[in-house]
Amino acid sequence: MKSFLKEASLGLSKKNKKLSSKWFYDFHGSKLFEQITKLEEYYPTRTERKILKDNKIEIANRIGKSAVLIEPGAGDIKKIAIFLSNLDKPKKFIPLDISEDYMTKISQSFKRKFPKVAITPKGYDFSGNNKLPFKINSSENIIIFFPGSTIGNFEKKDAVKFLKMLKSKFKAKKIIIGVDLVKDIPTLISAYDDKKGVTAKFNKNILQRINTELGGDVNLNSYKHLAIYNKSKKRIEMRLKSKNNNTIRINGSKYLIKKNEEIHTENSHKYTIKSFKNLANEAGWKIEKTWVDNKKLFSVHCLNLAL
Repeated sequence: MKSFLKEASLGLSKKNKKLSSKWFYDFHGSKLFEQITKLEEYYPTRTERKILKDNKIEIANRIGKSAVLIEPGAGDIKKIAIFLSNLDKPKKFIPLDISEDYMTKISQSFKRKFPKVAITPKGYDFSGNNKLPFKINSSENIIIFFPGSTIGNFEKKDAVKFLKMLKSKFKAKKIIIGVDLVKDIPTLISAYDDKKGVTAKFNKNILQRINTELGGDVNLNSYKHLAIYNKSKKRIEMRLKSKNNNTIRINGSKYLIKKNEEIHTENSHKYTIKSFKNLANEAGWKIEKTWVDNKKLFSVHCLNLAL
């Protein structure tokens, strides 16, 4: 909670106000995102699942024998289940998520489904320079599974830093990673601003957490959810627009949010195959294999260490 307080206070005190998207994810936020993945407009999840399903044998072969699978930001851990049965004697599965309560609960049904795979869920914020909550044995076949286009939530320089960290800190041999592709703007906007308003609730959950965890007094109805496409940066930006002059009180401090002022809460960068290849290469990885759906909406890549 201290880090949330620190980051929220810092972000709201800036001229261009921002809150990190990682704070969407308490138990309630994780459940909301689970709902988002099932929405008609939200193409990434179903498209990526189909790619994984259609190529599960090849993916398993590229992962190899006795894998130690680590999934940062694991969420509902349903995607790894698509190919887990095809793996050759996987050693263990370590799902990591900032919401440890959600991770622990979700993992219970996973254990029943895959009783032969050792699963050890851990609460972990991979966005910071935090100590790993488990020991790494660099001699093992460590594979990072990073689906869902979460790599797009990073600024480009931070994405490179993150991919480098998977090599230096996690000692990964390979990465199986999901990457959302550049496409027509209406499809992108719809995916982040659905008709049912679930994404709006998800975006506002960060304000709800300020209320429940930091003693804030935010009126959620005083803010409007926005999803815009920044063409020059090839990214969706989620924002919360203040409908009138508002004051957010946190821990004895006041933050004035003027009418029509926006709090930037999330970026989701979109890539071409070439631009992601360049990003991976910069971080010391090479693309071993790329899988893409027929409509070229989404991609999954197997990254290998560049020699």
